[in-house]
Amino acid sequence: MLSRRDENAADTRRALVEGAAKLFAANGFENTSTDQIAAAARVTKGAVYHHFANKRALFQAALELVDEQTVAAIAASSRSATTPWEAVVAGLNAFLDRCLDPAYQQICFRDGPTALGFVQWWEHGERHVEGALEAALTALREDGSIITADATALSHVLYGSLSAAALAITRAEDKQTARESMGRILFELLEGRRPDVEKRYVAS
Repeated sequence: MLSRRDENAADTRRALVEGAAKLFAANGFENTSTDQIAAAARVTKGAVYHHFANKRALFQAALELVDEQTVAAIAASSRSATTPWEAVVAGLNAFLDRCLDPAYQQICFRDGPTALGFVQWWEHGERHVEGALEAALTALREDGSIITADATALSHVLYGSLSAAALAITRAEDKQTARESMGRILFELLEGRRPDVEKRYVAS
């Protein structure tokens, strides 16, 4: 059981991360100060630096929060699925819909690569998304929904495609149209691993 002091510290940290996420989403990383974050969380600037070394560390925690929310949305979308294929379709659509959220776009795809550096940003996404993606693709392979010799390699390729799609949606002038176009291409890629498609390729 946490002590009252530990509970208060956890509450303060949560308020800082949630407040920072809102400010980063609205103003961007460069235009958000630690003073603004402290004011939003109703704590002193000293409290900010007690929990986080710098603004970059706070941004990383905010990115963690929005990624957790995305993973939760994907999981919720697939709960009613009756097959692994339905679960993957629902999850991919949930991810693409999430990419229409301006806050998610700003934190994850506009500021993430520059605030953290590309390598750390990419590895962060891999930790949150690619593991779940590999598990889903393994389930598809095991029930015969797709044919692949290596679910891990396929998850790397599909994760890269998802990231590129998200960046394209973020940068597009007409984001809804971009979301629909990216969705069609992603499903074409995945459909290409279906057994009936594989048989057509082999026969031709």
